[in-house]
Amino acid sequence: MEYDSILGTIFLWCSIAAIWLSGESGRVLVAAGLGGLVRWFNSEKRRVRDGIAAVVGGCISGIYLWPIVLWALSMDHTSHSIAMASFVAGTLGMSFVKIITA
Repeated sequence: MEYDSILGTIFLWCSIAAIWLSGESGRVLVAAGLGGLVRWFNSEKRRVRDGIAAVVGGCISGIYLWPIVLWALSMDHTSHSIAMASFVAGTLGMSFVKIITA
């Protein structure tokens, strides 16, 4: 395999990932992950392992729970409100996981 084709393939996959992250589902995933990260920043013990789990848990809860948050807060169904609802769902999802595991 040639060196140029490897760099071209890497550039192609990076551009595909950037396009996906700038889309609607990517914005939801990033906002939910940041919600989990904010919840981790507010914890007393900050371990990297817990931070990774908080981001992954925030992504999972944000992806599935943003419609409930959008409905509960009576927000309009726009792209910005969906991202905000997924952020809130990521943060609250990690709080509920900490309550359940405690």
